[in-house]
Amino acid sequence: MPNRKCTAALLLAGVFVLPAALSNAQEAIGQATSVQPQAEGSRAGPLSSGSNVYSKETVRTGQSGKADLQFKDDSKLSVGSNSSVHLDKFVYDPNKSTGTVAIEATRGTFRFVTGSQGGGGAYKIKTPYGTLGVRG
Repeated sequence: MPNRKCTAALLLAGVFVLPAALSNAQEAIGQATSVQPQAEGSRAGPLSSGSNVYSKETVRTGQSGKADLQFKDDSKLSVGSNSSVHLDKFVYDPNKSTGTVAIEATRGTFRFVTGSQGGGGAYKIKTPYGTLGVRG
C-alpha cells in the first residue's frame, strides 16, 4: 500500500508543478534584427542579432547602444541609445491578424512601426508623458 500512496502523491504534485514549469517556458514574441554594443534584455541578457525577446522583458541600451527588434506580427521597434523599453504585452493570432501589443518606454528614444495587426490589432505605447493608442 505505501507504493500507491507514494504514486498518488507524486501524481498530485505533478498536477501543481507542471503548469508552473510550462508558464516559465514562455514563447519568444520576436527577435533582435540588429544590435549595436551595450544592448541587453532583462531575460535574454546581452542581445545580438537573432536573439529572442519575450513578453514582460525590458530592453536597455547603453550610451552607444541601439537595438532593432522585429515581432511576430512584423511590427518593428528601434530602441535608441540610453533607452529603456518594457515589452509589456504581446498577443497575436496569425490566422486572424489580430491581437494586442503594449509597450512602456520609460527612458530615451524609440521608433515603432506597426505590423500585420495594423488593421485589426490594438497597439498601446505608454511613455512618462502620456499614452498613445493605435487602433485599426
